[in-house]
Amino acid sequence: MSRMFTLALAALLVLPLAVRAENEGQADLDKATDLQLGAESLGELEKVIELAESALKKGLDEGQTGFAKQMLAATLFQHANRTAEAIFGQSPPSRRWMQARDLALEDIAKAKKYDATLPDVFLLEAKLQMLPGGKKDVARASVGEAIKLLKAADATRELSKAYLLRGAMAEGDDERLADFDAAVQADPENTEAWQARALVFFQKGENEKAVADLEKLVEKNAGNPAVIATLAEAMTNLKKYDEALNYSNKLIEMAPDKSLGYSLRARVRVMKEEFPAAIDDLTEALKIDEDDLSALLMRSRLYAAEGKKEQAKADIDKALRIAPDLPQAILTRSDINAANDKFDEAIADMQTLLATDPTNALYRLRLATYMVGDKRPRKAIEILTSVVDSLGNSALSDEDKETKVDALRSRGDALLSVGKHAEAVKDYEEALKLDPENTGVLNNLAWVMATSPDDDV
Repeated sequence: MSRMFTLALAALLVLPLAVRAENEGQADLDKATDLQLGAESLGELEKVIELAESALKKGLDEGQTGFAKQMLAATLFQHANRTAEAIFGQSPPSRRWMQARDLALEDIAKAKKYDATLPDVFLLEAKLQMLPGGKKDVARASVGEAIKLLKAADATRELSKAYLLRGAMAEGDDERLADFDAAVQADPENTEAWQARALVFFQKGENEKAVADLEKLVEKNAGNPAVIATLAEAMTNLKKYDEALNYSNKLIEMAPDKSLGYSLRARVRVMKEEFPAAIDDLTEALKIDEDDLSALLMRSRLYAAEGKKEQAKADIDKALRIAPDLPQAILTRSDINAANDKFDEAIADMQTLLATDPTNALYRLRLATYMVGDKRPRKAIEILTSVVDSLGNSALSDEDKETKVDALRSRGDALLSVGKHAEAVKDYEEALKLDPENTGVLNNLAWVMATSPDDDV
């Protein structure tokens, strides 16, 4: 046998081995592909991910490598989305929602490494980072990337929703309006975009533009109860109570077998301080749907305001039987307990809420208020100081500014109760720098300056 023939034979024998090595992961990829088609549970999705990652590790040719990475990204998104259902897909969210968010974000980080062209991945990341304790800068960057990808794909309906999401994150009216306007332009059928833009117009004092948007919304969806409900709620938020009542009445006529119309009309009547009429509406809503949580919570608060303690307790107890972990229900129960001077129970409720959301400023402010009621003003001062310090001195959003004003005023009140008048005045003055026309702060400042035995004050 010649040397040339031997070399040629060796080459023929080696070549298939190289090809086989290059595609050694194909069997795992085939299994992953078959399983992925019907995968629904978290366990099944995890198996698809395991097989696809194994295929990549063992080796695939160039085309199959790209396919495996795309499958992995899509499956990781599905897994993250399923995990996030514990937050967005149930009411109330799971008490372990923070762990669910962390797990979903881990999936998203891996998905982006395999394929950074899926807009849904970035949108889910933005929603998760918008939650309390999330990274707002990451949320904005993620939704911005999603918008870029959706523009390139000309996916107008999804693009409209992405603009709406980014607008909800915006800190100023002009920035918010630009996004909501873009949402309307991308999908003129997006009723939420029309409503959101109208609300910003009202906030900016551009009432004619706002009314025009709402009228177009009615023209497009005159027979849609959901749109009428949206308008009733929008008018209530804008303190246009007569219009809100008209839309609520119309909704009741259109859908008499639904509780929503009565609940919306009750809310309007609360704003007009027509409490007995509001209670009557909520009672009608609960006749239609006895497990209507929003109606139970609202009626419980109204009963408490009317001094009907037993009725208030019965409603909130029922709400908590339906949804034991519902934050709004626990918060309402704490308010009722505090109103009845049961501060130890009210404090316990707030501590329960803070265990799952430790940075929530509303909860901390409420806890401090109860500490004052429980004759523990120094503990209240400690809590309020943590709220003020967490907000810092840099530029604040409107919401954070309002929170800081509330915290400064509450701390000032607590400082007064322990005789620290000069420090209280300092807090009131700091609050007025942020909100110069806050009548509550002005009143308390005037009182302490007029009555303090401290000459310097």
